[in-house]
Amino acid sequence: MILSIGMNMLSRKHEYEADNFASETSNANDLVDALKKLSKDSLSNLNPHPAYVFVYYSHPTLLQRMNNMLR
Repeated sequence: MILSIGMNMLSRKHEYEADNFASETSNANDLVDALKKLSKDSLSNLNPHPAYVFVYYSHPTLLQRMNNMLR
């Protein structure tokens, strides 16, 4: 379980790096629109509990990714 949490943290860090690169090389608003569409199509939870995200999510939540790309 501890190894899984560590790997998820590393995966989220890499996902932020990938989002930052994509935002710098293309239009961040288009990327945010694509993420919204994917989230809508997969019916993902927009407000999961932070503890659940910390333990189980390998990617940042949609809102975290949008805030990161649009800052």
